[in-house]
Order: sequence, then C-alpha cells, then structure tokens
Amino acid sequence: MPRALVIAAWFCEGRYHGEQDGFAGGRGWPPSPGRLFQALVAGAARGAIVRSEDQDALGWLECLHPPRVAAPAGRQGRPVKLFVPNNDLDSVRGDPARMASIRTGKQWRSVVFDSGEPILYVWKLDDSGFPEARQVCEIADRLYQLGRGIDMAWAHGEIVDEGDADLLLAAHSGTVRTPGGSGDVAVPRPGTLKSLALRYDGKRRRLRPERSGRKLRQRFVQPPKALFGRVGYDAPPRRLSFELRNEDGGFAPWPLVSAAPLVSGLLAAATRRLQDAFPEGAGEYERLIRGREAGPEDLAQRARLLPIPSVGSLHVDRAIRRVLLEIPAECPIRIGDLEWAFAGTVHDDQLAGRVGLGRLVSSTDTRMAERFAVPGETFRSVTPVVLSEAPRRRTGNAGRKSAAEREREERGAVFFVLQSLRRAGVQNQPATVRLQKEPFDRRGTRAEHFAEGTRFSKHALWHLELEFAEALAGPLVLGDGRFCGLGLMEPVSREVDVFEFDLGAAGGHDMRERSVLVGHLRRALMALARDSRGEVGKLFSGHETGGQPARSGHHEHVFLAVDGSAPGSVERLLVIAPWAADRHAGRLWRNVQRFNEVARGLTDLRAGSGGRFSRLVAMPVTEGDPLLGPSRTWIGQTDYVATRNLKGRDEAEVAIRADVMAECTRRGLPRPVDINVKSVVVGPRGGRPTARLDLRFAVAVRGPVLLGGDSHSGGGLFHAAKAEA
Repeated sequence: MPRALVIAAWFCEGRYHGEQDGFAGGRGWPPSPGRLFQALVAGAARGAIVRSEDQDALGWLECLHPPRVAAPAGRQGRPVKLFVPNNDLDSVRGDPARMASIRTGKQWRSVVFDSGEPILYVWKLDDSGFPEARQVCEIADRLYQLGRGIDMAWAHGEIVDEGDADLLLAAHSGTVRTPGGSGDVAVPRPGTLKSLALRYDGKRRRLRPERSGRKLRQRFVQPPKALFGRVGYDAPPRRLSFELRNEDGGFAPWPLVSAAPLVSGLLAAATRRLQDAFPEGAGEYERLIRGREAGPEDLAQRARLLPIPSVGSLHVDRAIRRVLLEIPAECPIRIGDLEWAFAGTVHDDQLAGRVGLGRLVSSTDTRMAERFAVPGETFRSVTPVVLSEAPRRRTGNAGRKSAAEREREERGAVFFVLQSLRRAGVQNQPATVRLQKEPFDRRGTRAEHFAEGTRFSKHALWHLELEFAEALAGPLVLGDGRFCGLGLMEPVSREVDVFEFDLGAAGGHDMRERSVLVGHLRRALMALARDSRGEVGKLFSGHETGGQPARSGHHEHVFLAVDGSAPGSVERLLVIAPWAADRHAGRLWRNVQRFNEVARGLTDLRAGSGGRFSRLVAMPVTEGDPLLGPSRTWIGQTDYVATRNLKGRDEAEVAIRADVMAECTRRGLPRPVDINVKSVVVGPRGGRPTARLDLRFAVAVRGPVLLGGDSHSGGGLFHAAKAEA
C-alpha cells in the first residue's frame, strides 16, 4: 500500500516573521518546504556536526518530489517599527555609551494565524526509503524554530498510509496547496544540504585575515548562497454552491437586474447569523464578508458571493436561481462556518416582508456555475462592470449624443478596464476591449438599470467584452462592484459547430465514392468517441444506450458529408454538429464540448478502397464559405432523398415539393418560396424519390443546409449562391 511522510509543525505563538519565499503572493506564509528543510538541518546539527545517519536521511529527503502543504489562513499584522543599533560602531569611535546615536528604525510586519492548527507537509513515498523516512521523523522531533530565530516551533514526523494522509489534509481547516509547474516557492533539491553546509562554513569565516605589505587587515567575504529549487503551488479558492428555493422545493428566481441588492441582502443576513453565534469574531465577519471597514490588505481574504444567472440558450430568461460563494485560500473563516451561515439564509427584504423570496439551499449541482469557470479567450459581461474612476458620461441634448462624443467616452474608460484587470490579479493583457451601455445578449438589460438599489452611479456602469490572445480561466469578475454581484463575465464559446478536413493532394475522389468515405469517417469518429466502458454516446452513434435508434423527434447525432468546389468532386470531409443542421436540436454545453473534442481528435482516416488520409487537421468552416452563406438562394450539391415513400397515385415532383416544405419546417428553416426541381428519379418499384434541387427563400438563410432522408450521410447538401454568399 502506498505510504506518505507527514511532518506537522506548530508555533509557540500565532505570529510568523519569516521572509518572503513565494507563498501567499509574496507575504511569506506558510513557511516553504525549503525553509522547513533548513529548520530540520538546524535541528539535526550538533554545532557544526551533522551525524552521518542524519546526512543520509536529509540527502534522501531533498531528492523527493515537493510535498503538499496545508496551513491555517494567515493575515498580515500591523507593522511595528523597532529601533536597533546600526552596524556602524566605528562612526562613534567604538564607544558603546554612544550606541543610541547610531540606532536606526526597522519595520517588522508579522503574519498572524491560529497557532492551534498545525502546518502539514506531506511527501508521497514509494516502496523504498522507509529507514530514511523514520530517521527524518526523528530529526523532526529535534526542530526548535521555523523561520527567524524568534519563530519558536516544534514538529512531529510520522509515516502513514497515503489514504490516511489524504484524510488529514481533507480535515485540515486551512488551505491545501499542491505543487506543480514553475513558480517562486523554495523547495529542497539535490545539492541543497551540501550548499547549506558550505554557507554555514562561509558564515563562520566571513572575516578573514589578509596581509597587505606589512599590515594585516580583515577582509569581509560574503558566504555562498544556499541552493533551492523553485516550483509553483496551486491553492485555488474553495467554492460552495447554493440554490434559491421556495417552500415547495422549486426555484425562486430573482431578476438579473437586481443582482446587487440580492447579494448585499444575503451577505448581510449571513454576517448577522455568524455574529449572533460567534460574537467574538463580529469585526472579522463584517470586514471579510460584508466588506465594511475593510482595507487593501483584506482584499485577498474576502469571501465573494457570485449571482449565477441561467445561461446557455437564447430562450432562457437569465434570472438568478443559484449563487456561488467563493472563499479565497487566505480567508481565516472556517469553510464549515461559512457553509452553515449561508445555508438556509433568507434575504433581508424577505425578513421585512417586502419580497416573497425563498431561501438558500446547499447544492452539489455546479453545472451552471461551471459555465462561468471554463477557460476562454473571449468574455462578455452578464452583470455590468463598475468603473467608478472613469469620467462621468455627460448627457447630451435631449438625452442624445453624437457618435464622436460617445467614442471619446468609451475610449477614456478603456484605461480603467485595464486597471480593473490588474486589481483582479489578471496578468494577461486583452487584445481587444469593447465597451457599451447596451447588453450583448438579446435578453440582457442596459447597464444603467443595474444601478438601482446600489451605491454606484448609473454613469459608472458599462457592459464589457474582452478578447485575450490566450485562454483565461474563470470565473472572471471585474470592477469596483466585484464584491457586490456586479462585473460577472461569461466566457463566450469559441467552440466550432462545423469542421472540415482538407484531403489535399490525397483528394481527387468523385462523388460516387461518397458512401465509402462517409461510412469510414463515421466509424473513425465513433472509435474516438468511446468512453472507458467502450460505449459510444448518442451524439456520434445516433442510438440510445440500449442500442435502439434515438427517436426524440429531432436530429441528435452528427451530420457527415463530402464536398468539393467542382461539381461531382470530393476535396474535403465535413463533420457538422446536429444543432447546426437542425435548428430545433438542443445545443447542450456538454455535447458542444464532446463534439469539438472528438472531431479535433481525428488525425488519421483509413477509408478502405478510398485510401488512407494521414495528418488530418480539423479546421473550422469560416465565414464566407458557401456552406454557411447566408443567402436566399441555395444550390443543391448532392441528391435530395425524400423522407417518405411515394403513395399509389402521387406524382414524384409534387411529392418532392411537399416533402421539402415539411423537412424545412422540421429543421427550423423558413418555407421556401420556390423549389426548382431539376431532375427526379424514382425506382422501378416506387419507394422514395430522389431529386436534384435548388431552393429560394424570402429571407437570407444561414447554413449549413442539409435536408432529406440521407442527410446524415451527406445527401441533400446545398451551397449558397455565389452572388449572395
């Protein structure tokens, strides 16, 4: 069974004076694994001597992968200035009585924390190294300080099962930090022990005699620096999800335009609940939950309540049904206390009898909140961003402004957008910034309407769109209202609905081989779409879990086609999402991600007699392509196969026209004003007729347009007319 080495360290008092070593944004808390290693070496040493068994154990420890670290939350205390003698006694002729004249003030600022909670350092062990690990545990018992000389501490080491170590970390009230990637946190590495010994020896011989002619002088030699590795530690904020529910168990939606009053009311109610239960922490709750009398040093510790509107569809009302409590790693309030305070909380207005709103209920369903946390390059504001420092908008004559005046106002606010990004800890600079008062979503609300019931001026509120060169992880909340429910940004999906695979020099096939190419393409995608149980979802198979065909009434699996610029030629393969070809099909987020993941994973296609296509790259079909249009006239590229068989006395052309009308309605397209039937083919025994068509609509229609009984295999494919594409 895998084992783990756990070293728990306690401090004599809840103050730490160690120097900055990468944790907590440079504040030096908690002590890094490198600083712990130094303390272990100091505890093992007897003067200048470290026993051989201790050297072997410490040499083994410095070669391990950096440990996980769990520590109670710490906050910076008030700065204290201490006056100490400067190292310049020669300036007063070496007279100790004049020491007061060379004193200088040095400012100290400790980190304050709960000394009753230990700091845990957890290393994962392999099957070897247990004798060395036991020796490290013995060395840990000799530790006497951790940090500066005044940071007195003690420690205890233990070898436990890896599962028990995970339980210790999970039960810790503080933040668990996991190593990964590059960073600034000091960790021991091979050679650290030797470098510490050289530094110790160098400090003992900093003043060395040096003869200059007949005189003997003292020369100061700086000791060599210790060698440490540098890694990054991930300490993401903890998040609690809640839902607004009424007495019947249903959702109690809150209008999005009142997001700020909702958040302020819930924060006030939860703060009051904590203060009633734990009056000794009343001031801390006011600062870190409601933000009252909070200073700049409290920003990194403040909990934040985010209103989560319903998103993901053009038809959703965007009301708030969920809230997400984001607790930073440095917040000293226990997560259990915060969960208790918010669960069951009722809005202040409801307590006054003014609003018939439900209460908060803890939830494990985080799917809606996760939509705001996915990485993205483009973000748009759901609730407007508050730019209080930006110049106030001036109302023009009769409420109107010229285009030039509006452009000047928006350009002037861009600088404060960049400032808000810096204050939110975003290092990436946006490639484009777009500001406006109008919402980006058709169901959204103008920015100034969100100011009602808040302390912010309506002139300071802006809807914002940001585009970054590299993907940025959310949730992204910007502006002066980021703790009040404003400034929530939604990642705009750049997921692709239509992919093409250019066959390049390997092309040259004609349309008669369509069925062969499409068949092998479908099998390749299904192979990539298999999950760990070997099952293929409905998105790529077109079948339910039990194997029966999907019969929801809409097309729920991918459309595949072959296409070419010249009639009858095949130059590219097309993979089209079902919601792109059938406007009534639901565009679920998990299906969008899965479609893109599988389609982008196709790099090699073995098409039997059609040949092999290697080094394929899934490229999005872009604007201006004849497959997308938009256009009022669409030219058929492949034969349209009717969805129904001919009846006894039906005329084939009349049946085709009726079938096309019905098919357009089923796909969410407008009914064509003209159907040009170029040719019709009916088998000797009837069956479904096949026709080559052109379609003309009253309005411009956006593609792709694939219609008919075999449209999932590339039949009924249309191109936008060149004059209108």
